[in-house]
Parts: sequence; structure tokens; C-alpha cells
Amino acid sequence: MVIHLLIELVRIKKNMDPIAKIITSVLSLLILLNASPTSACTIISVHFKSVILFGGNEDLPPRSSFMVIDKRGKLGVVYFATPWKQWPLLEQSGINENGLCFDLNWIPKEELTPQPEKLRQNEWVITQLMQEVSTVKEALAKIFEYNWGDSLSYQVHFADKSGDAAIIYPGLNGELTFSRRSRGSNYLVSTMYNHARRLRASWLGLDFPYKLLFDSKFRAADDMLSGYDSEQDFTVEFMGSVLEATHRNWWFSTPFSIKTVYSTIFDPRNLQIYLYFNRQFAHPHVIDVQRELHESKSYKKVSLTDLVSHENTQIESTLEKP
Repeated sequence: MVIHLLIELVRIKKNMDPIAKIITSVLSLLILLNASPTSACTIISVHFKSVILFGGNEDLPPRSSFMVIDKRGKLGVVYFATPWKQWPLLEQSGINENGLCFDLNWIPKEELTPQPEKLRQNEWVITQLMQEVSTVKEALAKIFEYNWGDSLSYQVHFADKSGDAAIIYPGLNGELTFSRRSRGSNYLVSTMYNHARRLRASWLGLDFPYKLLFDSKFRAADDMLSGYDSEQDFTVEFMGSVLEATHRNWWFSTPFSIKTVYSTIFDPRNLQIYLYFNRQFAHPHVIDVQRELHESKSYKKVSLTDLVSHENTQIESTLEKP
């Protein structure tokens, strides 16, 4: 829908006077900015010697978000989720008990070639894989066995405790494909810009407004990450600073204002989560994955507001003790 509208605007723009062209250009930008009502704007996986970290910003209109503990599959998973469209909850990111992590970038919809001869997705393959496999290699071996329909409006960034990482995205030939880190690189970054279009590096057609609007976060993260080359540099605090530099915070609040509601950094080796709620990058809330899975039953959902409030109450209570 959004893509067709933009194409029509580009077509009729040719016959407009200069003022109308400016108005149409602004309208096109606004459409693209709001093309995805929920999105992880910037996702980063880092592997530098013994340091393995995976972080992302979740950019949303105002709505409740939750931590979900799910032990109903072979592997227990801690998810971060939010209501979206017809789904009561959509798992946007997560880490399982063996350290496999994922996060989603919402991108302008790309067409896919249906492959009905492949396996049908009776449930969402991403959450199914999080309950079944432990490595990026295993996820890649299974994810292409399924039919992904006729379009896709997101890409998936995976990482595991070995440091392996991959972005799975719709290719421009209608086929699902993936990319890993380039040789010699210590990190991989994905944003709301389809990785296939970034690799094509074109300024033609819709690649231009996509690059203009959605690639600035990539450049900001890439500039920061490329400036560090020692193991001591790649800390949780540094990753938090990259997420802070790439977060979104509109200068006014409306029901449609997209802001970074929360950010997460997963440590897949130590099974720790650092949660930054409501852009409070100076105050991460540390979550122990193993403890959460051990203390939870089959399934548990906790709002992030309650989670953070409870932790703050515990800290205040501890400080008040003589």
C-alpha cells in the first residue's frame, strides 16, 4: 500500500509546479517515516575476541511492551514483545537458554515469489526456531525450508554465543536471502533499510528516499563502531552509547509519535540482558536469563513498566535499610 502510493506520487509529480513538487516531496517523506508502525530502528551484533554482544532499539508509537518468558518448547526463551495489528503480542526480540538471539527491523514491504512447495508456516518460524535451535548456522539451515508468502516487511538479525551473526532479508529478486559480517569486520549493523538495497548501493528510484530516510542510523552506528579496535573498547556501556546515538525521540508526543520505547543489549555468553526503558540509557536494568527461566513456569508475561518499577522499588528499599 505504502509503496504503491509513493510510486503514484512520483509519477504525478512530473507534471506539478515547483511548490506542489515540494509539498509532494514532504508528503512522501512523511509516508516513509511512518511506513512501519513498529520497528527496531538499529540492531548491532559485535564479536571482538572474547566480547560478544547483541543490541537493538525498539521504536514504537506509545503502547505497552512486555517481557515474555516462554518455556513451552524444547528451549526456554526470554522475549520482548508488544501488541501489533491483529496479534495480541508480537515477539520483537529475544534470547534463548543457549544464547541464540534475534531482533527485527521493519522495512518497507518487498515482494517475494511464493514457494508453496516448501513447508507451510503453521506458526511463525522465528519463534519456532528460537525454541528449537542454538546457533545461527542451525537457524539458517532451517529458515529457508519454509514458504514465506508473497511479500515481507521485515528483516531478521540473528546472533549466537559463538559470535556468529546474520541478517535474513528479502532479496530484490523475490527470494529470501542472508548476509554475514564482511571479512575482517567485528560487527554487523541492520536498520529499517532493506539490507539488499544497501548492498546494491543504488540511488535510483525508491532506493534514494529509502537511503535518505533510513540509512542515517546505519551510518551513525557504523561510524562509532569502526572507530574502536580493542577488546576493552567493546563494552556494554559502549554498546549502550551506540544505541543512545541511534535512538528516536520526537520533540512532541502524539498517539502516532514513534520513539524508542526500550532498548536491549543481550550478552549471549553470560546470558544477561541489559534493558534501557524509555530512553534511560544511564540506568540499565539487568536481567538474568537463567534465573528468569528457572523461576518462571510454562509462560509468563510482565509489562516493562511493572518490571522496571519493581526493580526500582527493590533498590529504594535496599537503600533505606540501616
